[in-house]
Amino acid sequence: MGQVLVTFEIMPDGLEVDLGQVRKEVEAKVKGTGKIEQVEIRPIAFGLQALMINIVVEDEEGMMDKLEQLIGSVPGVQNARVFALNKI
Repeated sequence: MGQVLVTFEIMPDGLEVDLGQVRKEVEAKVKGTGKIEQVEIRPIAFGLQALMINIVVEDEEGMMDKLEQLIGSVPGVQNARVFALNKI
């Protein structure tokens, strides 16, 4: 079918959440489903930061929902949303 590059914006529960630990746990959850290409921490506002993760996955029905659920189940994650989607 092909592959897509999905950028997820992951928002932590609060300022005290260790984004390094969140990154490790997200990588562990996504392993086997997709390949993480790039990870970046971006400032949002008032000291809050978001984790931006690029993941390459197969272009299959329901894959984005599956990834959102996997990432959203990580402790310390308030929400995860698809920020960008590009076909490769």
